[in-house]
Amino acid sequence: MSPVHLTERLFANYVRRYNVADKIRTAKLRGEFETMTAVRREPYHARLALSQIV
Repeated sequence: MSPVHLTERLFANYVRRYNVADKIRTAKLRGEFETMTAVRREPYHARLALSQIV
């Protein structure tokens, strides 16, 4: 889910629960972080996915 759609509190919970810092640290150690961030992806939101289905 895109951080644009989250309040500050929900974003903090998301970062903590999904171990975002550990995932970034691991990607940097593997040398994958730069390639992951080089490609800009459109923000994903469940409502957008639902509108594609319906």
